[in-house]
Amino acid sequence: MSDRIRVLIADDHTIVRSGLRLLLEAEPDIDVIGEALEGFEALELVEKHLPDVVLMDIAMPGMDGLEATRQIKTRWPQIQVLVLTMHRSDEYFFEMLKAGASGYILKGAETSDLINAVRVVGRGEVFLYPTLAQKLVRDYLSFVQWGGETGSALSPREKEILLLLGEGCST
Repeated sequence: MSDRIRVLIADDHTIVRSGLRLLLEAEPDIDVIGEALEGFEALELVEKHLPDVVLMDIAMPGMDGLEATRQIKTRWPQIQVLVLTMHRSDEYFFEMLKAGASGYILKGAETSDLINAVRVVGRGEVFLYPTLAQKLVRDYLSFVQWGGETGSALSPREKEILLLLGEGCST
């Protein structure tokens, strides 16, 4: 097994794909094995190359990133999908996670955050951009009834940690 992370980039903007390729290939442990400009092409390249990580945009012509993610995770559950998007919308965020994405990062992120996200997702872990992780925790906490049965599965310390994460503290 190789220690290198094999990445497929799926984005409909040529300049973005080229920039991502240059950025990622400068890393000693990352190989870009292909580029797709829409979801159908991404599926073809996933089938052909079986990458470790698909760096997936959401808004693409033809098949969008949401449907491509669903199909990738159905057909190749071992392949990780990292969403790289300009969309801050809660709807996209939660829909991509439901579709099976292992990570979500905004195009406005620092390059070091993107490289870290690829590595984290490449190890089979979950990466959520910090502001989005805070949103997820806050939304979860708003549904939990702290005094009722739903929240009772969490210890007082676990509740405290979730609250601190929701307030923006680091892990």
